Amino acid sequence: MASNSSPIRFAVIGAGMIGGLHAKLISEMEETELVAVCSRDLERARGLTDSFGGEPTTDLEGVLGRADVDAVSICTASGEHATFGIPAARAGKHVLVEKPIEISLEQADAMIQACEECGVKLGVIFQLRFLNASRKVKRALDEGVLGRLVMADCYMKFYRPQDYYDGSRWKGTLALDGGGALINQGIHGLDLLLHLAGDVASVQAYTGILAHENIEVEDTCVATVKYQNGALGVIQATTSVHPDFQQRIELHGTEGTIILEGTEDTWVAHWETFGGGKREGQVGLVDHAGAEAVLHEGGEAHRRQIEDFVAAVREDREPAVNGEEGRRSLAVVQAVYESVRVGGEVCI
Repeated sequence: MASNSSPIRFAVIGAGMIGGLHAKLISEMEETELVAVCSRDLERARGLTDSFGGEPTTDLEGVLGRADVDAVSICTASGEHATFGIPAARAGKHVLVEKPIEISLEQADAMIQACEECGVKLGVIFQLRFLNASRKVKRALDEGVLGRLVMADCYMKFYRPQDYYDGSRWKGTLALDGGGALINQGIHGLDLLLHLAGDVASVQAYTGILAHENIEVEDTCVATVKYQNGALGVIQATTSVHPDFQQRIELHGTEGTIILEGTEDTWVAHWETFGGGKREGQVGLVDHAGAEAVLHEGGEAHRRQIEDFVAAVREDREPAVNGEEGRRSLAVVQAVYESVRVGGEVCI
């Protein structure tokens, strides 16, 4: 294990688009070092290591046996997170996993338990929590700026072309994606919604495959929500709405409204309170949307979350988004899918 004065040494598992972002950021940060990239496709791994350093490999067991690997960053198909995360924990490696934590609560719980039993940290990437606007709104809600929450809604009307699914071995499949627009694209917004508005008590939902072919999962999802604090709300997630719209979270309380917009970045689109006067703010729109926006926007939120994870390892504390925090959004996703199956309200 690296000392407190030396970098935390990472292996990135998975060499797709998001694996490339993790490799880039880890190679750039002073407190981290990229040691290896492991992929089923050696040439894809080599493409990343040629750009960012480290050793390309297809040998996961070899990576986990290396003494110079302190942590792994798992950027594989969603349904493979525990497949790689549990052996990594048992090998004594800290585990940072991309969203969602897994596609089933059973697998998520198994990975959480493995990390706890092995004394390693588990972090789940939900980078939107780390943006300035998100932090500002979270502080305001914790301070009671909006009074008692009345409604909390999240609209994630995204678009993905047919070749987004056709060109992937796992997207759009139940076995590895676990669902569609909600668990894959929408879970970032869902996590931020729960972080700001609080936990959900029950959901009632509808889903459909309305704009794509040859996929096993929903491209359109609508759910009504009851929160534990008594508020009501709506969650919408799609890959079927063209063009691609920015994510929008609306928070309405007895003393005002705050609206956040932005898919890979967030900004305050509206801020109005009755107790403290009236204030409205609007910032410029970003130039990119869709699956590649995070790369164009520079990955600053990812960078901040990786920094927090590294600090958690050094300080022997829980990451800001640990396994239990990562599990929250998955529990809501599974309740939504169960509501569709049973055709009624499902409590969480």
